[in-house]
Amino acid sequence: MKFIFDFDDVLFHNTKLFKERMYLCLENAGVSRQTAEEYYKEVREKEFSLKNFIATLIFRQKIEKFETENIYQEIMQESRHFINVELIDLVKKIGKENCYIITNGEYEFNKDKVFTSGLSALFTGIFIVPGSKKEIIYDLCGKHKDEQVIFVDDKPKFIDDIDPNLCPNLKTILYDEKGIEKLIIETNKLHEAK
Repeated sequence: MKFIFDFDDVLFHNTKLFKERMYLCLENAGVSRQTAEEYYKEVREKEFSLKNFIATLIFRQKIEKFETENIYQEIMQESRHFINVELIDLVKKIGKENCYIITNGEYEFNKDKVFTSGLSALFTGIFIVPGSKKEIIYDLCGKHKDEQVIFVDDKPKFIDDIDPNLCPNLKTILYDEKGIEKLIIETNKLHEAK
């Protein structure tokens, strides 16, 4: 059995913790939370680059004493503290050879989040895509056609994007308030099969 996990708000507390860190660091640099939140709403639906976000806010606010890279590193350095510990304990039990990450967004920023969080070593493959995740999911289902593949994501749009006829060995789990419970059931099946 193979598991494919989304990163943000599944393996990593992006909305609750990381974003709060981002706003705090920007406030410390002189950008009000309200200004940062308003601009975030403007750019979030596009391929979000944290470095471009910071640089634009610093430019607009005419803040000369802070550099984009310094603020970026200050935000990123706390990433280890934002992991979903309960889920990561489960990933460790499943085993690296059975786990993949597919996350959506701008490549550099998402790569940095995955690696600074310390989670990269727990996964066989890490895929960062700017759009749909389905092609990589189809490839992984084909590569492991004799095993069940579990895809875990917190956004229904990525689950609904998949054609089940193209992946008969795929089971999807919406990672919501019962997400961890659903995963425990699936991992128990994995351990029973061994």
